Amino acid sequence: MKLLSIPEAERSSDIDVKLVAVRASRFRVFGSAERIPDADLAIADLRDSAEPSDFTQRFRILDRHPMAAVILVRKLPNPAQ
Repeated sequence: MKLLSIPEAERSSDIDVKLVAVRASRFRVFGSAERIPDADLAIADLRDSAEPSDFTQRFRILDRHPMAAVILVRKLPNPAQ
């Protein structure tokens, strides 16, 4: 799994990653009830690997690419802390 921050995803040359990064704008709008800080958002690229077994404990899925295994996620707090 490759995990990219939103700024990294926006700079990516991969069109599938960019598409999901653009879809993150819904969660980045200032004043929105759905606003999530950029540090809590990420793009998970699962095209070259399987989903890790602890994926659901580490991330909440917010949106998916319509055809590729590229997912917009929110990082969850580490329960061990």
